[in-house]
Amino acid sequence: MFKYILIILTVLISACNSATYYDSSLDIPEHTWDAEKAAVFDFNVQDSSQVFDLFIKIANTNNYRYSNLWLLVKTSVEEGDIAYDTLEYFLADEKGKWLGKKEGEAFLNNFPYKNEVRFPRKGKYSVEIIQLMRDEKLKGINKVGFKIEKLK
Repeated sequence: MFKYILIILTVLISACNSATYYDSSLDIPEHTWDAEKAAVFDFNVQDSSQVFDLFIKIANTNNYRYSNLWLLVKTSVEEGDIAYDTLEYFLADEKGKWLGKKEGEAFLNNFPYKNEVRFPRKGKYSVEIIQLMRDEKLKGINKVGFKIEKLK
């Protein structure tokens, strides 16, 4: 019983310490993500002292052939600075059971990307997410998103 109360309190405290600053998702046509087509998210940062948590959102269907997903994330600011990250996320456990929240035919995952981030300056930022899997046309991905939570 104590364990459940502790979990509920942790969730409530976490929810009180963050607020959505930016949240956008793109539908992938025909649930097939072309390696040549990045999912691009543009947003503005008004306060360079603010701390954020960043998330990558992926929705997959049963037609996805793999348990993992490799991504390249390119972050740029209008003055030209660019950062690259190569990431691997797991969409299924070791037994093949899909992770994430089931919604209709999709399994929605909200993966942590970076925690307690400060953007170095005010201005317009762009995040490009590119799939790096073997398949040029990756079937079974129906949505890609990017979310920023403002920490209080």
